[in-house]
Amino acid sequence: IGVLNKVTRVLENFSDAPMTPKQILHVIQTKGLKEMRGTAPLACLVTMLHSQVRGDRVKNSIFFKLPGRMSLFTLKVL
Repeated sequence: IGVLNKVTRVLENFSDAPMTPKQILHVIQTKGLKEMRGTAPLACLVTMLHSQVRGDRVKNSIFFKLPGRMSLFTLKVL
């Protein structure tokens, strides 16, 4: 199962508020949801999330980035 599925699971089950990518990664790692390898798992997660909320993907994305300076993500309410 992909990282974005894990992010969805974290936002659905482990948080009642929007989360930063760092907070999401922390939950993924501490709950053992997915082994994140490599030199920069946080940078990869940030890139994946931002790519989901920009451009052509935004209307089909299940993720929503709250406006403002901080990168806070939540699930779209459908």
